[in-house]
Amino acid sequence: MKKVISLVLALMLVFTLAACGTKDKATTTSDSQTAADKETPATDTKSDPTEAPAKALTIGVVQTNANESDWRTANTKSFNTAFDEAGFVTKMVFGEGDHAKQISQAQQLIQEEVDYLVVLGLQSAGWEDVAKSAKEAGIPFIMADRKLDLTEDLYTAMVCSDFESEGNKAVDWLKKQALPENKIVVLGGDTGSSAQLGRSKAIEDGAKANGWEIVFNQNMKGWDETLAKQAVADLIAAGTKFTVIYAENDNMARGACDAMDAAGITYGKSGDVKVIAFDANKWALEKVLAGQFNLDVECNPLHGPRIVKLINQLEAGETVEKNAYVDEEMFDTATITQQVVDARSY
Repeated sequence: MKKVISLVLALMLVFTLAACGTKDKATTTSDSQTAADKETPATDTKSDPTEAPAKALTIGVVQTNANESDWRTANTKSFNTAFDEAGFVTKMVFGEGDHAKQISQAQQLIQEEVDYLVVLGLQSAGWEDVAKSAKEAGIPFIMADRKLDLTEDLYTAMVCSDFESEGNKAVDWLKKQALPENKIVVLGGDTGSSAQLGRSKAIEDGAKANGWEIVFNQNMKGWDETLAKQAVADLIAAGTKFTVIYAENDNMARGACDAMDAAGITYGKSGDVKVIAFDANKWALEKVLAGQFNLDVECNPLHGPRIVKLINQLEAGETVEKNAYVDEEMFDTATITQQVVDARSY
């Protein structure tokens, strides 16, 4: 009996020890897992491959007109191509000759919270409220192509042509021609645009300083080729004598030439009338090379890459040039070459 009791006690002791061993093992495993969890670093959300990429910049562009001239077409294409290559989202609107419409469009882009606002103003005046709204919204205001009448505290930067300087180049060239008489037809661009104001001021000041006569001085809405052609045709029909066509863009110069062709008036390198144009599109430089236009003063439309560079500098926190003017040339029948024409990209 004693042996049986001893055997039972021995078995109970074995089971008790086994149970304790099992509990100890479970506790150790749990403790090990807890320690491992504590040593495991938190997930780095910055390196998470599922995280959404940085938001692309949205650039609002207030353009003048969609199809006013070959220059404007090249200008619009330059923005679209450069912005697309830079990965920007482009919101481009067109004023179509309406200054008030441009103002409204610009305010709408500000309401839409674009990251940058690029303005090519039909008129140089009247942009103060837009610039103030952009500033209050924290949106950089950039002038492109045409300088606007704004104090420097209201805009971030400008990349523009110096239109009065362009006109002065033409005036200096005309003075060197030493014509027997200068009776000038001025075919101006959109009234109040900085391009029209600058180029017109140059020839008006030049005429006054040199004793030249301006026999006609009228602006053509939309820089329109057909309007320019009709204006010159009307002058010819009225018997107005002129020796110089000062057309403030290539298209209007071509319209003037068409009117002179119809009337049998010679022009260009070997003709009676000197033709001065502005913009220097490739097709117009071909006319200079052929001796049909006497002079073409460049106004470079390829602002897209320049604005991309400017925005990237601002995004990087760099200091940018506040007022940048584009380097531009002029081409006349005495100096132009086929190589110059072939190298033109627009």
